[in-house]
Amino acid sequence: MNWPTWAGDIPTWITTAAVGFAGAQLLVDRRRRAAEENREAKAQASKLSAWAVSDRNAVPLAFGVVVSNRSVSTFHNVSIVAKIHQKQIASAITFEVLPPGEFFVELVNGEWEFAVEANEHGRMLRPYTRTEGYRVLSMGFTDNLDQRWSADAHLVLRRAG
Repeated sequence: MNWPTWAGDIPTWITTAAVGFAGAQLLVDRRRRAAEENREAKAQASKLSAWAVSDRNAVPLAFGVVVSNRSVSTFHNVSIVAKIHQKQIASAITFEVLPPGEFFVELVNGEWEFAVEANEHGRMLRPYTRTEGYRVLSMGFTDNLDQRWSADAHLVLRRAG
């Protein structure tokens, strides 16, 4: 059987198919690697959370926010905006460095105090779970991979930069 010259020969077709397969495999590998990197990056970021609390045993009542870093690494340039008593607090809670652990930041006279470890506070902190008047509105932070993240009031994470 004579092949037309434009069809090439069998080794050329086999080589072309192999190159095409290798190219497709490379694209699949790159997408998989990018998805894994995104998952890994989001894994640490998802371990930062915050919620509004009150200390019902304090006289007068103490209100604030618990900030929880459940990762084994630090977060940097953390900024948290919260609403207490139905009003957004003008200043944000800020941490230059947030180590692993749970921290309580009390609101006193409209200003955020320095953070203390939640167990150092020594009292029962009750989370607000059924009201819009006491909640975290947003967070921004940098993880240990130097990636900036933001989170909305529902703690939905987005890369910020």
